[in-house]
Amino acid sequence: MILNGIKGAIYDIIGYLACLGKPALHDGKKALILRVDEIGDYILWRKCIDPLLNADKLKNFEVHFVGNQSWKSLFDLEFKGTFQKIIWLDKTKFKKSMIYRYTFLRNIAKENYSIVINPTYSRAKRVDDSIVKAANASNNYGFVRNNENYLPYEQNFDKQLYHQLYEVKNKSSFEYTKNKAFAEWFCENTISLSDIKFDATVLPSPKIENLPKNYFIVFPGSRSSARIWDTNNFIEVSNFLYDKHKLTAIICGGNGDIAYAQKFINSYTNPFLDFTGKTSLPELLSILKSATCLLSVDTGSIHLAASVNCLSLGIFNGSQYGRFSPYPKEISTNIISFYPKAVKEDINKNGITEKYELINNTSYNDVSAKEIIDYLVLNPIKDKSI
Repeated sequence: MILNGIKGAIYDIIGYLACLGKPALHDGKKALILRVDEIGDYILWRKCIDPLLNADKLKNFEVHFVGNQSWKSLFDLEFKGTFQKIIWLDKTKFKKSMIYRYTFLRNIAKENYSIVINPTYSRAKRVDDSIVKAANASNNYGFVRNNENYLPYEQNFDKQLYHQLYEVKNKSSFEYTKNKAFAEWFCENTISLSDIKFDATVLPSPKIENLPKNYFIVFPGSRSSARIWDTNNFIEVSNFLYDKHKLTAIICGGNGDIAYAQKFINSYTNPFLDFTGKTSLPELLSILKSATCLLSVDTGSIHLAASVNCLSLGIFNGSQYGRFSPYPKEISTNIISFYPKAVKEDINKNGITEKYELINNTSYNDVSAKEIIDYLVLNPIKDKSI
């Protein structure tokens, strides 16, 4: 706690220094849209970009965008050239390198934005809200946030940071629904949005040799060490998919998932290909589009799969229930969410209480491989061909 406080104080000092000497003019027709959370968050928000750009409030404005560089390749598929200026944030460097942080915030402060839009429900004091503060605009628009990314002693940081705030009526509503509601609030207009799918014409051909005809994708890792399903569970379901459907396992993930992938490989005896750390996000979309199904814990891969209509067998522990899963049928009927029995019984009895609004520590291993196999026996999947 003390070290966190010291780090937060250093961040505040850097933010203050980055704004020194910058006149508060606010008379330009320049606006900033800011979205720097993770891949799944971007997938569930990106359809709101065009409505926001076409809002009356931004008429005749030069509009800039700050995004998370981890999903830049996905953004470029649909929105490259859409904004007059795009600034990509390296979140790791922003947190670790004080020189990078200062330079980034200083450049934001120099732009003289008069409007800043931060359409992120789980805002973070140390990341997106620090950028909003550096912009020092006269009109900041954002959500009445939850506390997921705010530490107890940070609660006062954004008290006067935003001039207009949208309050979510249902905290457990699906993230896509929240994003659409925020865009309608800002645009003061009803928006016609129906799904999160990518147009197939923007997807690249996978630069992968020897891709099998029939396969499924397995993501045995996770960005969070607490969000892990035991390797033996992945292997048990994967064995079923091979024995029943003769599907080759395609192991995917980022460089941070290599250890989990290797653990899976060491124990899996059926045919597989290891693509961990070897595909770009657009290539992964193409591979997902032609896959029979995806097997993964609660990661961005679930939302990537939903965006190309790939059947997903997702393992969840009840954290943020309703916000990222289960998927509403009007958005996708192909995301099958598996929760621990105790979580399902509790929600059926008491509804979505506060303990499910944020992250909880229920083990993902409380979902058994047998539950997924039993589901697949009762609901046979259809093989896809490339």
